[in-house]
Amino acid sequence: MQIRTPKKYQGVQRRSVISCRRLFFYAVMLSLIAAGLGIYLNRQVFAPIVQDALERAVVDLEGRAATLAAPAPTPTNDPTNKLIEGNNYWMQGALNKALDAYLEALEAVPNEAAIFDRIAVSLINLGRAGEALAYAEAAIHADPYSADAWAVRAWTLDWAGRAGEALSSAYQALELDPESSRAKAYLAEAYHSLGQSDRAETLLEDTLEADPNSSEAYRARGLIKESSYDRAGAVQDYRAAFGIADNMNLIAIDIARIEAALGNYETALEFLEAVIEVNPRNTRALFQLGAIYNGQLGDLPQARIYLQDCVDYAPANINCHYLLGRVQLRLELYQDAADSLAQPIALGSERPRHYYWAGWSQINVGNCARALAYLVPGYQIAVQTNDPDTEAFETVLPQCRQGIDSLDNATAEAAADA
Repeated sequence: MQIRTPKKYQGVQRRSVISCRRLFFYAVMLSLIAAGLGIYLNRQVFAPIVQDALERAVVDLEGRAATLAAPAPTPTNDPTNKLIEGNNYWMQGALNKALDAYLEALEAVPNEAAIFDRIAVSLINLGRAGEALAYAEAAIHADPYSADAWAVRAWTLDWAGRAGEALSSAYQALELDPESSRAKAYLAEAYHSLGQSDRAETLLEDTLEADPNSSEAYRARGLIKESSYDRAGAVQDYRAAFGIADNMNLIAIDIARIEAALGNYETALEFLEAVIEVNPRNTRALFQLGAIYNGQLGDLPQARIYLQDCVDYAPANINCHYLLGRVQLRLELYQDAADSLAQPIALGSERPRHYYWAGWSQINVGNCARALAYLVPGYQIAVQTNDPDTEAFETVLPQCRQGIDSLDNATAEAAADA
């Protein structure tokens, strides 16, 4: 049994009329009302602050959203090492390797006119003049105020057979730099291409008097002397140019060509083999080596090796295909010769001689019908251009036509007998 103990009487506690909690609530409300009233009355002051805060918040949110989905940024390639590598190869005359290095560096420095210039000059030296103009044009776009860029463009245009345009480009280079020996030399080459050799020679004499270290001017003067059959004077100028710029493969090949014409075959081979040693893909040097071993030394197997290398490295090289076919004919490799000699026509050649030998090679494999497909249009071109090979066509064409007529007659007789 539990006994309840009565609680001690404490009396009745009276409730306070104003509690602390209610006082705090009223104070907060009054503060908020006062703050809101203050902001409203000064809204012109607070509005820009609030707007800036909101804009920063939005930008921050957008940035976070973008970085959540964006891939990790790839580092930008530093072209410094490639440019140094290219410059070293350039000075050594290893222009194939210099070209490769400069092309790789272009990805990081696409607006360097000087690199485009060197690429264009390298391509011409390597026997790839058809590719050079695009890079010369790119140099102009990169720096339209570069006299060197306009001069190199003039040179590439002249190589492309557009001497009139080359003149304009060279004049533009001289507008930018009236003392540019390079521009004057390339202008002289354009004059020479247009049949104004006297004017070109006068310009070159003045250029060399003002700048005796212009390799371009010496080479241009050598070209003019070579065209007038002054081979001794030409090789002298080429050697002077090479002494100033011995990294230019083109000048070494010029020297070799003239030395071979003068009967100095060992000297010619030394220059060409030096080029091939550092530039095994130089098709211009490979062609000259093939020409010397075929024409002057009579070493047909060696000529074939160099010319086969040439067409392997440059499948669009008309001259190498043609000379390789001629060598193969002499080696009695008739089907190989027919295949090689068909290539110049397929590549767009319109030289009667190329048509003649393409036709002759088909006769050697017993295909007179195919031979006439080359001989007939070739003969028409020869007649129209007064080409000296016209007589050769007139000798061969009747033989092949008689063969075709005999074959047709035999076919007709066989059909009648049946």
